[in-house]
Order: sequence, then structure tokens, then C-alpha cells
Amino acid sequence: MARTDPERSTYLAIIEMIRHKCFYGHIVQQMSKVFMSGESADVQTMAVGRAPGELLIKLYVNKDFVNKIFDESESKTGSDKKGWEWVSGVIEHEVLHVIFEHISMTFTDKVRGAVAVDCSVNSCIDKEKLPFDFCHPEKFDLPLNKSAMWYYQNLLDNKKFNKMKSDGEFGPEGMLGDAIEAHKKWEEIKDDPTFREFAKDIIQKSKEMCGSSYGDIPANVLEHVEDMLKRKKPVVPWQRVLRTFVATATESNLDYTMKRVSKRFGTRPGTRKEDVLNLAVAVDTSGSVSDDVIMKFFNEIRWVWKSGANVTLYEADCVITDVYVYKGKFKGSVTGRGGTDLNPVLREVEGKYDALIYFTDFEAPRLERKFRIPTLWVIHSGISSENYPCNWGRVIRIENDVAMNG
Repeated sequence: MARTDPERSTYLAIIEMIRHKCFYGHIVQQMSKVFMSGESADVQTMAVGRAPGELLIKLYVNKDFVNKIFDESESKTGSDKKGWEWVSGVIEHEVLHVIFEHISMTFTDKVRGAVAVDCSVNSCIDKEKLPFDFCHPEKFDLPLNKSAMWYYQNLLDNKKFNKMKSDGEFGPEGMLGDAIEAHKKWEEIKDDPTFREFAKDIIQKSKEMCGSSYGDIPANVLEHVEDMLKRKKPVVPWQRVLRTFVATATESNLDYTMKRVSKRFGTRPGTRKEDVLNLAVAVDTSGSVSDDVIMKFFNEIRWVWKSGANVTLYEADCVITDVYVYKGKFKGSVTGRGGTDLNPVLREVEGKYDALIYFTDFEAPRLERKFRIPTLWVIHSGISSENYPCNWGRVIRIENDVAMNG
């Protein structure tokens, strides 16, 4: 294809993507395109995001960046051919951020977070299709095709990453300068609980449009899509579980009356106070709980929160490593990853909340006593009931994405 103006070049690259990687092409086809140029533009490369108060996800394209790609192609190869590959690769990069749900993640260390998400998507793209200097797992001697959360955790003590960071290679003029600015488009989305559902709808429609052929898409991307679409609904039926659990969970803290029906759960007795369940939710972040299971736990926690409960989240391995009010989104990483001890959380929450829901593999030392707080154990592991660390509290087991009373 002959090079044209940057807007037309972008659309032609998308059309070519629909022909060869139709799944990606149908996703980007559903995004509004916003073109800009000049040093004052808030995106200097490409980015996906959304403006405040708007519903549609947008692909932001800086026309100067597209021209720069083609100029680099002509300089290095004497033709536009490489430029088309690079434009296509950058669009793939942005589409993968949507597929992998990076847009709704937040990271305490923004530089490490930006490197992590870029390592995650770029490991799924042919390196020949990525222009200029780009983040890639091989730069840090890390394996390919890991989650952003995995890279974020494993970059913390990575010598190459820390040296590059201390040398300023991730600064405004370095490898991540424009990328970090582009990721700021995600800031408008991070606190919007509807965004993930909207993004999933786009991905679901794209999957349906592809029929039986997705094009040349890596297997790990398709596996993630299948898993994400399965996670559209919770494994545990939380509305029903909380409806039956609420009676015991709030018994000691709320003033009940049979004359009232619970406004939230539709059962008697109702309460004289505002009928909102005040929950402590704990996540076992010990090393024996895999990243995939952590993600499944947070999917379930989101649905607990959506039921209307107030949720204070405790991350803990053998100690409590973080405590925060949960507001419907996963922050992108967890703290801990050491040994397991269930006692610290139980001691901390006893008497402070209506109930505790503890997500764990239950691979822990025996509990020293029965704690006086209604407790629901949500277990994801192969542990047998005779090896449970306690014989009190209600148990729900998650096995093969199916919930069973344990």
C-alpha cells in the first residue's frame, strides 16, 4: 500500500487487520477514532481510553506519530512497507490493553505498572512489528506471556529494571515517556464500575462477528478471552448466599424486628437501622495461591461489593499486608506472597464487622481458637475437608469454576 495522510493510513491499517487478524480488527472497529497533532496534544503516540461522561471507548491517534513511523521506515528501509507493519503493531498493542483489562487496573508504582502492562501485551506481538524502543520481557530476562500482575511483582527486584529506572531510561525522554502519558487516558475509567462490562460487550460482539475464525491470534490471548467471558458472571451466587448468610452475620450488631422486611434482601426480620452489610473480606495472598486464583477471587469480591455490602479488604499471607476500602476494582497487584496464617485477620476483624468472607486455599496451620465473627470460607484448592485448619464457619468450595458447599 502506498503511504497516504496519517488518518487514512490508520484506517487502511485497521482494514488490513480485519482481513488478517479479524478479532483485533472488529474490536478496534467498534472504537471511535480521535485524531490529533502537535506538541500540545495530550497523546503523543496512540492510546485507548475514554473522556469523562462518555460511554464509547476511543482510539486516540497522534498524526505526527504515524508520520514519524513512516519516516523511520523510509529512512531505514527506503520504503513504506515496514511503516505499515509498525502502525499495525501499535494498534494491536492498544487493542491488547483492552482485551487484558489493563485500562481498569491501577498501580502504586506507575512506572513499574506501565512497564508491566507493556511487557504483557508486547510479548503477544511479533517484535518486528513494534517500532522504536519498546518494553519487552526479554529486556529484563523475564519469560513471555505472563499477566501484567505477574510482571509487576517480578519487576520489583529485577536488577535490569531497577538499573534502567535509576539511570532515567523510563523518564519523559526515555522508553516510557510517551507511554506513561498515553496511559493517563485510563485515569478517567479506573473508578467506573461499568467500564469492564462495556469492554466485555465489545469483545463478545467481536468474537461473534469472527465466527469460527479469529485470524492469526496467539493462543494465550484467546484463552484469556474465553476465561474473561466466563468470568462475566460470578461463580458463587452471591445474592442468594448473602441473603441466607445475613441473618447470622448481622445478628449481634443490628436491632431486628419481625415487623419489617429487609429492603435489601427481601427477608424477615428487617432491621431498625439502615440495612447494609458491613463486611470484612480477606484474600489469602500467600505464595501457594496462584495469580490466576487471585484474579478469580477478585472477580468474586467484585460481585460481593455489587450486592450492596460495604467491603473492607484485607490482603494477608502470614501477616496482614494491606487494608483498604474496596470500591469495585482490582488495583492490579497484591501484597504478600509469603507463608500462610489465618489468625492475624481473624484477630483484627473480630467484633468490628458484621461478618468475614475469607478467600483462601485453606493450606494453613490449625487455628488456635474459634473466633466470634460469622465467617464464610471461600476455598479454591484441592485440600480435603479432614485437613481444614478449622471446623467452624460456613465453607464454599470453588472447583473448575463451579461453587459447592464444602
